[in-house]
Amino acid sequence: MKFFLVLFSLFFVFGSCSSSTNETEPEPAIVLPSVTCNDGFQNGDEEGVDCGGTACVACPVVTATIPVSGFESPTTYTGYNLVWNDEFNTDTLDESKWSFHLASGCPNLCGWGNNEEQYYTDKNHYYKDGNLIITAKKEKISGFDYSSTRIHSDNKFEFKYGRIDIRASMPSAIGTWVAFWLLNKDYEVQNPAKEWPSGGEIDIMEYLGEDKTEILGTPHYGKDLANHKYNSTYYKTSEDNFDKVFYVFSLIWEADKLTWLVNDMPYKTFTPGDSGGQPYPFNDEFYLLMNLSVGGNLPTDPIPIEYPTFLIVDYIRVFQKK
Repeated sequence: MKFFLVLFSLFFVFGSCSSSTNETEPEPAIVLPSVTCNDGFQNGDEEGVDCGGTACVACPVVTATIPVSGFESPTTYTGYNLVWNDEFNTDTLDESKWSFHLASGCPNLCGWGNNEEQYYTDKNHYYKDGNLIITAKKEKISGFDYSSTRIHSDNKFEFKYGRIDIRASMPSAIGTWVAFWLLNKDYEVQNPAKEWPSGGEIDIMEYLGEDKTEILGTPHYGKDLANHKYNSTYYKTSEDNFDKVFYVFSLIWEADKLTWLVNDMPYKTFTPGDSGGQPYPFNDEFYLLMNLSVGGNLPTDPIPIEYPTFLIVDYIRVFQKK
């Protein structure tokens, strides 16, 4: 009898243990970060930095303020024809001229080759008073903390030589990185090493939000990635900051010569003699790109509370010799 009771007890114990392990364990609750409406970060269910969601005040609607002054370039030049332009006098992007680069650049160009912190969408832009407004926002999107827009003319407008004028006003936020630039017509985002840097890149203008008085122009070149070279020249304004008024950023592109200008004043040239023995790739067809990025290898870290911020583009015009 004692033996029977012992067996019964052991059966009861092990049976109880066995049955409990077959029960479905409850899923752990997903815990959002605590909401703190004055810490300068987007957390909890906040819709922006310290705003929106269930606990914070509603996020303000922030729109771009269009500058009322600045340099204006002529609509004609002696000896040149206007061959392509966008005055942005519409309410949607002209898809006969532009396409979007979207997402993060992955799998072959993650972070767009620069460890950038934004995720590109086809929605971070709008039009106001004849201007294209590209908006960099602080928001959670596909694992990124910022969103913005990048457009290009690949397979829609590719050209060799001419004068390019871009009238624009820069964003104010620290951590922004604006680029108006050109890439070789054969460059492919998902096969970048095939044509970069050997095919060339011309940065007509780059701007970093931490110094609102300075821009730079740069050619990139080299027979392969191991021999990548670049030649940057900085231009510092003694007038209004680049985020306060309109400036016109220009490139005069000729056979064997590039000339960079701000408000029609040249500040840099580049010829085959400046390439340090590397091939000179700038006598080929290229296409246009414009983007507002956040963070990355060149600018300082973004300050979240300074977003959203805006790149304002009045027009882009391309002239070629008659």
